[in-house]
Amino acid sequence: MYSKAINAGAIGGKILGAGGGGFLLTFVKNEDKGSLRQAMSDFKEMKFEFETEGSKIILR
Repeated sequence: MYSKAINAGAIGGKILGAGGGGFLLTFVKNEDKGSLRQAMSDFKEMKFEFETEGSKIILR
């Protein structure tokens, strides 16, 4: 996955998670997002945003 992302325009990435699953977090320029999405279309994209207020409980 990492090599595929780099070849599609990602500047870098980090493999996260353990056990039966995980994530590949990538860093990519805006102009390369389309080619990265196309190259990684076999995988599920998980969108996220950075939080500036710190940790919060979102489910109980």
